[in-house]
Amino acid sequence: MAATSGGSSRKRTPAPRAELGASAPLYIDGDDVIPGEVIITLRSDAADVMTASVPIHPGGLGLSLADALGVSGVDAVLARLGAHDITRLAPPSQGIARSVMALDGVPEPEESILGRSFRVRIDTQIAPDKAAAELAGLDEVEIAEPNRWREASVIPNDPQFAAQWGLTKINAPDAWDVTKGSASVVVAVIDSGVDLDHPELAPLLVPGFDMVDLGPNPTPNPGWRFEGDFAGRDPIPEDEVGHGTHVAGTIAAVSNNAVGVAGVGWETRIMPIKALTRVVRISDGRVSGTGSSADVAAAIRYAADNGAHVINMSLGSPSSTSVEASAVAYAVSKGVVVVAAMGNDGSSSPSFPAAYPDVIAVAAIQSNESRAAFSQTGPHIDISGPGVGILSTYLAGGLATLSGTSMATPHVAGVAALVKAVKPSLTSAEVGDILRSTAKPLRDVASDPVPNDRYGWGLVDASAAVLKARGPIVLKPTITVKLRTPVVACLPKTISLPECGTIKTVIPLQCKVIKSVQIACPVTPTITKKTTTIVTGPGPQPGGADPFGVEQGGYEAGFAAGYAAAIEELQSGGGDAYGEGLFDE
Repeated sequence: MAATSGGSSRKRTPAPRAELGASAPLYIDGDDVIPGEVIITLRSDAADVMTASVPIHPGGLGLSLADALGVSGVDAVLARLGAHDITRLAPPSQGIARSVMALDGVPEPEESILGRSFRVRIDTQIAPDKAAAELAGLDEVEIAEPNRWREASVIPNDPQFAAQWGLTKINAPDAWDVTKGSASVVVAVIDSGVDLDHPELAPLLVPGFDMVDLGPNPTPNPGWRFEGDFAGRDPIPEDEVGHGTHVAGTIAAVSNNAVGVAGVGWETRIMPIKALTRVVRISDGRVSGTGSSADVAAAIRYAADNGAHVINMSLGSPSSTSVEASAVAYAVSKGVVVVAAMGNDGSSSPSFPAAYPDVIAVAAIQSNESRAAFSQTGPHIDISGPGVGILSTYLAGGLATLSGTSMATPHVAGVAALVKAVKPSLTSAEVGDILRSTAKPLRDVASDPVPNDRYGWGLVDASAAVLKARGPIVLKPTITVKLRTPVVACLPKTISLPECGTIKTVIPLQCKVIKSVQIACPVTPTITKKTTTIVTGPGPQPGGADPFGVEQGGYEAGFAAGYAAAIEELQSGGGDAYGEGLFDE
């Protein structure tokens, strides 16, 4: 299971690429490498002596002017590769702090690794894997790898469903009796952006960002063309694909308003982060969302640093990258719940980011609770969600029905947000444990174990998850003890005497007959809604002990002594130090 590996173990070597079938339209023969781009991570000592000024991704259509890193051994190779437009993936960390941590034996934080990682655009005639291999051989380079495509995990589906069957299937209506979400819980949707003016989404949006930076003239795979905003970063994550808008509406939508659709959360907030841009297949006009693992890594970092509690990534491809794995580990280290789609090629090949450690990997089911034929399988799967014929928000303020593990994933992310609304103190690991342990077990045959490689722990159950997160409702009743023989008790009163400085004295000035005693249960009892009355045996006799362990005869003596002491302490005129009557409450 992706989320049960423990810790944030980091992959320092890229995982081997799994071959895809013909169902993946953006990858030629399973190749998800972006032409003319590599990602390199310098070793700490090399990063500390850099002399070049390298920017974090420029905005708009501008290019980075950096063509070197200011590390001589690396720069010589970069020059041969035709390096240009070099950008950082994250701000650099403090070298002094890193050195101190190294001396103390503390592992380097993931944010430091991202801070010494760079995207380098090279001559497109040079194969990125060969360029990466040459750079990886340098002493100053910790890891070098090709940048890789990430695609939205959605399959278009023509048949329209009249209702949102997925919400009922995951028991969302029962969960809403406990919580409808919280405005203090934010889910980052790392995707193609969001229709920022959609009436079902706009009131729930918090500021996000457009992280897509493919350069002014990216090279698409043959048969495809890029459209729209893809050249540089900006603070407007407007959706040009529809995918991110659809995902966001499943997680949260303005609900119970007799308009449009409902979301898993009614009050959950959405942080739109654009990491995928619009790409169109020339042959038939099919629209998809695509981006790079470098931009996804930057988006994860942005979400974790800007208040996201949950990250939804309905995207992926068959190869891992070190920077993306580090970004995920960084987010998890900050307590963020990371949820990602298993992928749609129907194979057992892993898809990333779903297969990274500590990611909740989501598969898709049909309305009859059987596995969707396109849903990928594998040992890293955690849980399943509704993913066929899912009705949700779409571009231009509209609605659409789509299918894919992309549609299953936001059901799970939405439930994670409900769980955080009920108990904000839960860690990301605890939220994952709740989701898995409360899921409805699913099997293809009775002998299949749970978890299994097709459904994980089963179908996410919103109601069971929020109930487990909340815990039992505990009422602490007051027990009333009725005394058969009433006693006289003098309740102490504290008075301050300014003439004596800060001295306070306690005197038993208020006496009353006590017929019963109310006692709050010191131990949490079993849930009950009625007050229990306990009647005692014979009450205290003269000279015997009362229920408080004080001899009854001592009350009169105590009161007399207290009264005499009070008279001596009071000012003349019968008032106390504040001018109040002797027996005032």
